Formats: sequence, structure tokens, C-alpha cells
Amino acid sequence: MTKGKRTALITGAGKGIGAAIAAELRAAGCGCTITGRAAERPAGLDGAIGYLQLDYLDSHSRAAAIEHVKTVLRPDILINNAGINLKGAMTETDDDRLGQILGTNLEGPYALTRACLPHMMEKGWGRIVNITSIWSVAGNPLNTAYCASKFGLDGMNAALAAEVASKGILVNAVSPGYTLSETMRGKYSQDQIDLASQHIPAGRPGRPEEVAKLVAFLASDANTYIVGQNICVDGGLTRTSHPFTRLG
Repeated sequence: MTKGKRTALITGAGKGIGAAIAAELRAAGCGCTITGRAAERPAGLDGAIGYLQLDYLDSHSRAAAIEHVKTVLRPDILINNAGINLKGAMTETDDDRLGQILGTNLEGPYALTRACLPHMMEKGWGRIVNITSIWSVAGNPLNTAYCASKFGLDGMNAALAAEVASKGILVNAVSPGYTLSETMRGKYSQDQIDLASQHIPAGRPGRPEEVAKLVAFLASDANTYIVGQNICVDGGLTRTSHPFTRLG
């Protein structure tokens, strides 16, 4: 899928969708580095995959990681996957909570993307894939701050795509729906998952590798003309008139 050895940086990729993306890009021949908030490299991480500590909510960690990305890593491919969701009504979401969500889901990816662009521009080739959410195309009760962050990331995606496409840098977004990751398995009961599945035309949650395969294509040389899109991988959920459940 790639011409020559491309280097990829995938944020928040210790598990779930991020880990699946890293595995898919490795299989496609990319050199991969993942980020995580922990200071230590995760036990059991494939020795061929690099690790960079990055906590968007820690100013020192963020500054050090971004400097390393600019001067050492200089990735050809950036996957903005890291994100958090602290659910709550707007009246319960104070400035600190809002700052955590926006800092992780929007401000951090903005800063990291800005750090990666000079190398991509110099090379005349780059791929950026922003992992948003189905809640970047539809509102969800008790998720106001999260939706704001993901709508914002989709806006960044569209504007940046138009800004840099002529420089050989293709920017797109992927919006996973309900995806059966470790987080989802640990957060919801099987009954809740089954209930949500009733509203999905495909009849089941997605799998991390299904998201990863699309991301790998968008990040590859095979993608030559898809620019600025936000593609939902949701089993058809956002294309139906069924009411969304409050599981997400």
C-alpha cells in the first residue's frame, strides 16, 4: 500500500481502535510510533513499534513530545486518534471538564498536526487522518462538550484539507460508530450493547480492525484523490431514521 518506507505517528494507540490502526499500518510496511499518556512503554508492545509519551493535558509532556515530533520523528503519516469523553449535561460540565475534553480532542491534535506539516510540505507528500466520531455529524444528549470537540475536529479536517491538498498532503477524517473495543466491553453490559445493536442496520457493533482498514487506505499511496471527507464507519447508523440510543 505504500511506496518506500513511510513513517506513521498514531496517537492514543495503546489499545482499541488506535492499536488496530498501528497494526494495520505496520502490515502495510510503515514504520510506526504510537503515543500514550504513561511515562513507561507499555508492556507487550511490539518491539518494532516506537513509543512516545504524550499527555495533551500536561504542558511539559505536550511541549516535549511536539518538539520530538518536529525534530526527530518527522512522520509522513499522522493519525489523530487520541480522545476522551467525559459525559455530562452542559449544566454539569464546568470549565475544567470542558478544558480537558477540548484540550485532548481538539487543541492537542491541532498543535500536533501543525508540528507535522513542515516535514510533509518539504517532502511534498503527507497523509493526515483525524479519528472523529459519529457525534461529529449528529448531536447526542449529555455529550455536549464531546460533540463540540468532535464537530470542531471535523471543521479543522475540512479546512486543512483544502489548505494543503495542492502540496501533496491529503487530510481526511474517519468517524467510528459503536465499536466493540476493550473500552466499550468494559464500560457497558452485553444487554446494553445488544440494545444499541438494534438501532444499527448492520445489526452489530463495529470491530476496531474495520475502522483500521479504512484508515490505512486513506493514509496510503493508493489514496490519491479523497480529500477533506469525514467517512462514517458505523454499520449504517447515521443513515437511518432510528433514534440514537444514549449508549455512546
